[in-house]
Amino acid sequence: MNIAQRSCREVDFLLYGKQQTVIGFQNKSGGYELRGEHFKGSSAPKDISFIDNGTPQIVVFEGFFNYLSFQTINHNQQSPLTNCLVLNSLSFLEKSRQLMEKHSQVFLALDRDAAGMSKTKQALQWDRDKYIDRSDFYQGRKDLNEWLIRKLAQQPGLNHGRRMGRST
Repeated sequence: MNIAQRSCREVDFLLYGKQQTVIGFQNKSGGYELRGEHFKGSSAPKDISFIDNGTPQIVVFEGFFNYLSFQTINHNQQSPLTNCLVLNSLSFLEKSRQLMEKHSQVFLALDRDAAGMSKTKQALQWDRDKYIDRSDFYQGRKDLNEWLIRKLAQQPGLNHGRRMGRST
C-alpha cells in the first residue's frame, strides 16, 4: 500500500449540484482537508492533523501534501523518523504551541512564502534552541512538495503526471 493510500481517502460530495471526488486527509477532529484537480477546501470541523510516532521530535508542515512528500522522501526508513504535525492552516501554529512544546525539538518545514516565513520567524523567537527552521532543504522552491515534484521530474524514464482521478 502506498503512502497516499495509507494517509488519505477518497471523498465524494456534491457542490453546487455537481459531484466531486477528491483526496481527503483527516484532521484530529474528524474533518478533512480536501484536494482535487480543481478543488481546494476542507470540511468542518477544521483542525490540525497529528501523527504520533512516539518520538521526542516533531516536524511541522503547513499542508498535507508536504507531509506526504516527507513520507515519500523517507519511505525507506525502518523506524519512524519523528512525530508529524500538519497545521492545515497557518492560523493553527499558535494554537499548536502546547503540543509542539511537549517535544524536545521542533523542525519547521513551512512554506517559503511570506506567510510561512513569518510564522517560522515567530516560532524561532519562542525558542531558537527548540525550534529549527528546516525550509533550507527546499530553498528555491515554495515548499517540500514542489521540491519533490521538480526532483522527480528530473529523473529520466519516470512518468510523473499530475492527473488526479480514478484508474479504471
